[in-house]
Amino acid sequence: MNIDYLISFIETYRENSISKACKKLHLTQSALSQQLQSLEKSLDSNLLIRSNKGVTLTEEGDIVASYAETIINLYDNMLKELQQSKQSLINEIKIFSCNSVGEYLLPCTLHLYKKNHLDIRFNLKTEKTKNVIENILNCSADIGFIDTKLKQEGIECITVSTGNLVFIYSEKNDYIDTSTISLNEIYKLPLIMGPKESFLRQSIEDMFFKNNINVKDLNIELELDTIESIKASVIANHGVSILPYTSVKKELYSGVLKTTSIEDAAPKHNICMIYQKNRANHPHIKDFIAYIKKYGKETFC
Repeated sequence: MNIDYLISFIETYRENSISKACKKLHLTQSALSQQLQSLEKSLDSNLLIRSNKGVTLTEEGDIVASYAETIINLYDNMLKELQQSKQSLINEIKIFSCNSVGEYLLPCTLHLYKKNHLDIRFNLKTEKTKNVIENILNCSADIGFIDTKLKQEGIECITVSTGNLVFIYSEKNDYIDTSTISLNEIYKLPLIMGPKESFLRQSIEDMFFKNNINVKDLNIELELDTIESIKASVIANHGVSILPYTSVKKELYSGVLKTTSIEDAAPKHNICMIYQKNRANHPHIKDFIAYIKKYGKETFC
């Protein structure tokens, strides 16, 4: 389908006249009629009813018109971005990241990198790990950061660092021993956890499983969607949780959250960078990947 034919169709409908549309589009009446006929043929639909009073939309034409304006706008925006890209020396890197990395670790890294790479613009979005992987696979993102190792054909997965998971509770809590705590004690407490499909949740459940504690026996008080909501609930003393240290270090420093070591486990989680190998051929993306491999862990917030 030719975008010019859609434009001709919309202008004819707006002007309610083929002759008026011809003047606006700088086309002969024969050329415009051929474009409209070609569009109808490609869509296998009659779009316009022609009469001596002008043109009106058929039911099928009404459907096409409702989509055509959006398609034309998207096309115009694409052309504008292409023109801006040709005129600009700025290269954009689209990054999708899981919440625990994108919100608490990457901002410092991107800031430091950009200070010495003024030609780079970062577009960072946080998503669930599953969605990050999907966006890498469909090329909606150049680089992804996830909290698990990934083995998938065509995807390169680099472990950037390994983070600590810590047991946290509210400063208002007065019944937890502040020295150490065991997993057998934790699983009886009201736990606030992330969604079942999250890899962070799976890492925590694996820790209990390896210590012969059935995850079905965990006392799940709440299941919340984000780390921020989990922290807020723990601070309010609605329960306890296990989260990446990097996501709670500010609250631990200020004292609104407290932590104690888990005596029979040292829970950790992986921080990995993923990308399609063919995307790494772009020089600006290749340079950033090399930087993360060398300095990623040191530059995380």
